[in-house]
Amino acid sequence: MLEDYIRFPQRKIKKSYRSVIGHFPSIKNGKSIIYESLLERACYISLEFDDSVFAYYEQPQIEIDFRNRHLIYSLDCYIQRGKESGLKDTIVEVKYSNELEKNKEYFEEKFEATKVFAKEHDLEFDVFTELSYSKEYIENLDFLYRYKENPIEHKYEKEILDVLKDTTKLAAFDLVQKITPNPKEYAIVSNNIWSLVSNGKLKSDLFTNELTMKSLVELNNG
Repeated sequence: MLEDYIRFPQRKIKKSYRSVIGHFPSIKNGKSIIYESLLERACYISLEFDDSVFAYYEQPQIEIDFRNRHLIYSLDCYIQRGKESGLKDTIVEVKYSNELEKNKEYFEEKFEATKVFAKEHDLEFDVFTELSYSKEYIENLDFLYRYKENPIEHKYEKEILDVLKDTTKLAAFDLVQKITPNPKEYAIVSNNIWSLVSNGKLKSDLFTNELTMKSLVELNNG
C-alpha cells in the first residue's frame, strides 16, 4: 500500500534535447509505463531484474522545504520493495551525470532536502545516472528481457541443468554442443540457455562483456 504523502499525478511529458519518449512493457507492474529518456528506460529494466523490487511507479510527487519555500518535487520513480527483502521503499531521481555537475550546487541542496523528507517517512533516496551500471550490464539486461517478455518452452531445461551439475562453468556454445549434435536444434538450445539466465536458474557475468555464445554460464545456487 502506497502512503498518502506520495502522489502520482497523470504524467506530463516534458520535451528536451534528450527526450526519447516511449513505452516500456513492465512485467512487475503488469502494464506499459512511459519513459522520457533512455536513462529512465535503463533504470526501469534494472528494476525488473532486482529481486527486492515488488513494483515501481512513475513520477512520484513529494513536498520538500527547499531554499526557504515549500516545493512540490516530481521525482522519476518510486520503488516498492518486497517485505521479505528487509529494504525500505525508495524514491529515485534519474539524471545524467553532466546535468548534475552543471547545476551541482542546486542539486546538492535539493537532494539534501529530499533526504530529509525520505528520513521523515522511512524511505531511501537514490540518484540513478548512466554511471550506476555499466553499459554492458544494461545491454545484457535488454537482451535477456525479451525472454522474460516472451517465455519459451524449455524443451532442454533438464538436460542443460544436468550437464551443469557436473561442471563448474561452460561457455554457452560448449554447453549447446554437449546437449545436442543436431545443428538444427542449436538455436532452440541457445534460447533455452538465455531464458534460464533471464529467470535466474543460470547465471553469467552480465557486467563486464556483452553476452555471446562464448560467455560462461553456470548454475545459480544463490
